[in-house]
Amino acid sequence: MAGYRLSESELTDLFTGRVVESLAVKQDFGTATVGCRACGDTLASGDRVTVALTCYEDHSWEMEGVYCGEHGVDAVAETMGVRAENQAVVGATLESAGYLPPDGNFEADALTLGAVDVLDYSPTGDGY
Repeated sequence: MAGYRLSESELTDLFTGRVVESLAVKQDFGTATVGCRACGDTLASGDRVTVALTCYEDHSWEMEGVYCGEHGVDAVAETMGVRAENQAVVGATLESAGYLPPDGNFEADALTLGAVDVLDYSPTGDGY
């Protein structure tokens, strides 16, 4: 798997429409907002952000952090350090869309990623 590399278009497809929620990132579904990991500023639909993501065991992409324009990052190495797994930093616009989480409580205004641009990508092999 160390030689496997995703294209920019595959990464864009993977992240477009992704709900802004993970083990490390929690949005407030009630207000459809999420905090900047660096400063805690409240981010909402329409805000341009950068997002750090990592793919555990080349299987499940998880958000490591969402950052406002003031604290945006553009490289994997400066954000989370290069590890032996797929990692990416993307620019995106927060959008409001419906989401049905595993608990079954529909969230009508959940934040998702739109207008995704890949800023940096580190495939698994780079971490060896």
